[in-house]
Amino acid sequence: MSMKRLISVSLLVFLLLATTCTALAQETVYTVKAGDTLAKIGKAYNVPYMEIAKKNNIKNPDLILIGQRLVIPAAKESAPARPAEPKPAAGPVKETGKITVTDVVGRVVTLDRPASKVLGTHNPSLNTAIVLGGGDKYIIGFGNKEMADKLYDYVMDDYEGIVQIGKGRNVNYETVLSLGTNNVAILPERFVDQAEQFENIGVKAVVALPNAESFDTIKQSLTIVGKVLGENERAGQINRFIDNSISEIKTLAQKAKTQPKVLFLGSSSPYSVASSSMIQSDIIEMAGGVNAARGLNVKGAFADVNIEQIIAWNPDVIWIPSYANYTVESLLKDPKWSSIKAIKNKAVYVFPSELEPWDYPTASACLGLRWALYNLHPELYSRTSLIRDANAFYNLVYGKTFTAEQMGIK
Repeated sequence: MSMKRLISVSLLVFLLLATTCTALAQETVYTVKAGDTLAKIGKAYNVPYMEIAKKNNIKNPDLILIGQRLVIPAAKESAPARPAEPKPAAGPVKETGKITVTDVVGRVVTLDRPASKVLGTHNPSLNTAIVLGGGDKYIIGFGNKEMADKLYDYVMDDYEGIVQIGKGRNVNYETVLSLGTNNVAILPERFVDQAEQFENIGVKAVVALPNAESFDTIKQSLTIVGKVLGENERAGQINRFIDNSISEIKTLAQKAKTQPKVLFLGSSSPYSVASSSMIQSDIIEMAGGVNAARGLNVKGAFADVNIEQIIAWNPDVIWIPSYANYTVESLLKDPKWSSIKAIKNKAVYVFPSELEPWDYPTASACLGLRWALYNLHPELYSRTSLIRDANAFYNLVYGKTFTAEQMGIK
């Protein structure tokens, strides 16, 4: 080999190595930690978060998991050298100062400052504060603790230490007073009569959960309680996650070739059903099904029906909550139900409720929506995707992830 050719080859190799090393030096790999979002990571590296999403083929920038490895694109030339490790932000900014809240029944409630603690006896209503606080940060008084979700054992630091102030409509106001008057009661519309009783003992009350259930009312509740707690930004973050979940599932469901007729049964009796005004109806319809009880409208409660009506509806699929006082097997063996299509095809399923009920009017209903699409149209949405996306929610809200078994996903 001539000296001239040797020099040319050496120069080419040098240039290739230099280019490769420069590219490698400009990119890095980051492992997602609890509390991270793409926006936080992008800010730490001075890289637009959508560029990170594009680089890693992330369709929904709100869906990242603890332990996920992300390739961070090169920062702009004017950017300072990247830090050794991005520091997660302390979280959404908490509001301060005087607050005026209009609740779901039109009551105007004024607080001198955001509430530091809340209480109540309707656990789904209090769930908004648990979600916004990522655990028991804001909870001082609870309802029936025996009915609480298993999730709270994982995400609350001192669940046992939280005081039970009553059950349902029965409130021990002496116990409430013993906790102080600087707390705020969070109520559902069905307990609106408690508002006056709380305020008679000096405790402000906000009605945050309306009788009519939908994803819009779930977001409304998060917004109201977020304002009470000064967590407006955090409420907006979770509401955006819900909106993204709805948009994604509705887009996928549009590709479905069939629309199964689904009947969602209540927990107390197989002759109680979710009507059009309940969140279960939203879940069914958005996931590419049809609520067999469509047109039946009972706000804030399951509707009682008889077997003749259920036979007339003849649902393709039946869902029951895991906390029902009857079982899938009892329905399959009951001769009165034998002519129903779902029974004949053994298309009777338990709706996930192992960690927490995914069919309650709470933020996790967006996970019930995902499970519904998986159950009705598994060709459009896989079990793997369901587990991944459910953990994205729990990571965002609580900084934790769970197994399929823990979440009750079969």
